[in-house]
Amino acid sequence: LANLVAIPVVTLLVTPLAMLGAVLPALWELAAWVVQGLSSALQWLGQWSWAAVFRPAAPWPLALAAVAGGGLLVLRLPWVLRSAGLLMLAPALLYVPPRPAPGQFELIALDVGQGSAVLVRTASHSLLYDAGPRFGPDSDAGERVVLPLLRALGERLDATVVSHSDSDHAGGAEAVRAAHPQSRWLASFSADAQERCVAGQRWTWDGVSFEVLRPLPQDYGPDGQGLLSTNAMSCVLRVASAQYSAWLGGDIDAAREVQLALARPQDRATVMLAPHHGSLTSSTPVLLNTLQPHWVLVQSGYRNRFGHPAQAVLDRYRQRAIQWVESPDCGAATWRSAEPDAVQCHRRESRRYWHHGDPNPAHPGVMER
Repeated sequence: LANLVAIPVVTLLVTPLAMLGAVLPALWELAAWVVQGLSSALQWLGQWSWAAVFRPAAPWPLALAAVAGGGLLVLRLPWVLRSAGLLMLAPALLYVPPRPAPGQFELIALDVGQGSAVLVRTASHSLLYDAGPRFGPDSDAGERVVLPLLRALGERLDATVVSHSDSDHAGGAEAVRAAHPQSRWLASFSADAQERCVAGQRWTWDGVSFEVLRPLPQDYGPDGQGLLSTNAMSCVLRVASAQYSAWLGGDIDAAREVQLALARPQDRATVMLAPHHGSLTSSTPVLLNTLQPHWVLVQSGYRNRFGHPAQAVLDRYRQRAIQWVESPDCGAATWRSAEPDAVQCHRRESRRYWHHGDPNPAHPGVMER
């Protein structure tokens, strides 16, 4: 519909006026007015609720059938034959990606470079933990990585937790919030008291429990601002099914790790998001000995300038027989409570010709304990 307006205007008015302006410069002013009017009309069209329609990405057999069905619809054939194209399109348009069973959950650590973004899905709900980094004034991981994944999975966020205000965790938050205004918002830096993550907040979705462990109420001042450093104010989230659990700690520092471990010695974690991307000031022995994770997911940038994950931290994992995957090698990492002994690596499972090396040729798509 937009092109029905834009193409004739650009073809019949803007382009001729722009070319004639080389002879009569005053025509460029007229061309600019036409472009401004066209821009206003297109912005009005873009505000319609159906201006853009997104459907989940269908498996390739359904997608191939849909392309063939679309081709059939535009052929010069009797409508009786062409209408069969609708039947070929329907499976792709109606496709719904599989979800975890009730009582189970899935965790996807997105590949956002040096930053953090994790999608947690249950049978009928989804939560985003952090929204990835900001790459520049007009580019962030929320728009370029998180939202495309949510569209491909057909997700409508029920909650978004932004651990802290550092741009590698909150850089894409505004793009996500604009696209999912219905999502409940929790952050350690929100001016709205209803949107602050505070230890003790709990809820249950489809038999899976969610609990905020940090920051503590006393970590906020009277004005609602955090009294600690941004890293120390990180929202720590624990997700647990009946048998397995995940621990998401943002950039929490060593002191807060020890406090948590001593305050909750009974806590365990099947999978843990490496605190502070595996920095030397995190993943303390006390925390690792308490949580006893089977897996650690390290979200870090390829050859990042911080040296994450630190070799000393990896040595701690190795000494405790903890398996870990790093996003530069693994890409997006998927762990499911229904398959707790395996982590799927998108970079290995969907390998491209420009990817070099294979750190685990025996398991091109799956890491196993």
